[in-house]
Amino acid sequence: MKKILSTGLLFLIMLSGMFAQDTKKLKTYLDAKQYDKAKAEVDAAIAKNPNDALALYYKSKVYAMLASEPKFKTTVPDAREQAFVAFKKAADNDKDNKLLLVLTQDQYKPIFDLYTGYYDAGAAAFNSGASGNKADFGVALIQFKNADMVGRYIYSKKWALSEIDTQLVLTMGKAAINAGKKDEAVKYLRQLADANITGTSTDKESYQLPYQWLSYYYREAINTDTSVNLKKEKEENFLKYTSLGKKLFPKEDYYEAVMLDYYRDKKDYDNLFKKYDEVVTAYPDSVQYHFNYANEAFVYVYNSDAGTKINNKDALLKIVGTELQKVAAVKPNDINTNWLLGQYYYNQGIDLKEMANAIKSTKPEDVKKKADLNAQAKDVINKAIPFAEKALSTLEAGYKKSDKSKYKSIVDLMQRVYTSLNQAGKVKLYTAKYDSADSKFIN
Repeated sequence: MKKILSTGLLFLIMLSGMFAQDTKKLKTYLDAKQYDKAKAEVDAAIAKNPNDALALYYKSKVYAMLASEPKFKTTVPDAREQAFVAFKKAADNDKDNKLLLVLTQDQYKPIFDLYTGYYDAGAAAFNSGASGNKADFGVALIQFKNADMVGRYIYSKKWALSEIDTQLVLTMGKAAINAGKKDEAVKYLRQLADANITGTSTDKESYQLPYQWLSYYYREAINTDTSVNLKKEKEENFLKYTSLGKKLFPKEDYYEAVMLDYYRDKKDYDNLFKKYDEVVTAYPDSVQYHFNYANEAFVYVYNSDAGTKINNKDALLKIVGTELQKVAAVKPNDINTNWLLGQYYYNQGIDLKEMANAIKSTKPEDVKKKADLNAQAKDVINKAIPFAEKALSTLEAGYKKSDKSKYKSIVDLMQRVYTSLNQAGKVKLYTAKYDSADSKFIN
């Protein structure tokens, strides 16, 4: 009695008929990793029948293995490219889906070997680039793009993967950034950001990169593009990805900082200080944000370009004092904070003296008002002294050469303080400190 063959075995017999060479011999070569002999088998088969789907399929399998084996990969430098072409041709020629069983039994190994092979080659090149061989970032990008090409093919067949291969696209973006190919980096990172991707089940932190880098890239472009239309487009994209990043990563303050930079570059001080109000409220324990707010407001009030109209001067100066006191409560010996407090009180005192000097009337009430303003000015200027002295004493404890310029600036402040207070002896003392600074700050 004849044995009944299973459907699967019938398929294999039909496929073996298509592949004229001995598939058992080919399997023996593959198991023994004799890929050169396996290559000879499939090459001979394809030479006889270039459109044999099974022969092309096995070529893709053999050539993928050649590419991954150090002993053989140099013999066929483009082995993966040839393997991919052969696989697609095999699938195209398989009009009756007769390869499906072989693919299933192989778990689609040839095509996935190509995907992982390209990816692993890209990872090796990326790591080489990170170790100092910068040119290898470009090599990595090429290999990752090849992996994505294979991955898109796999996805098109609905065998695996997703519409966006998130990990691979992110890696392509990183490689492009490091290779100096910003246009390509934009292309890949926008795929992730436009899809609102915030991470994988095992990695959330890495996926902040698309939003942060795009925000940075477009802000830089605003300042460098000369075309009005291009600047407008870049500005829209900057605001889009900055807003999106803040929405998706609300605990990350990068987007707050970059908006501060944006308003500062535009000289949009109303929105700059409004943003600072939001930032110090959101991050009340950030000493740096409190100091920066005070410093920016102080510089805006006192060091703006000539002719600049200062809005809400009194309110801003009140903010300077309030913010600096918050910093001083946490870092009482901080040099920059004490220096700025010294300048703050000195300038307030000078403002009061200028108001007094503006009074020319000899009416008793005006004479009294002038005297009161001068007395207030003296009191306020005196408040600058302990802060400036604390900053100086801290600097004098080390006499670091890198601090010399800062030291001389604070000493100059003290000279002006005592000049305004008409204390010639103190002015002489600080003049001597200024003159001797070059000989002391030498280490």
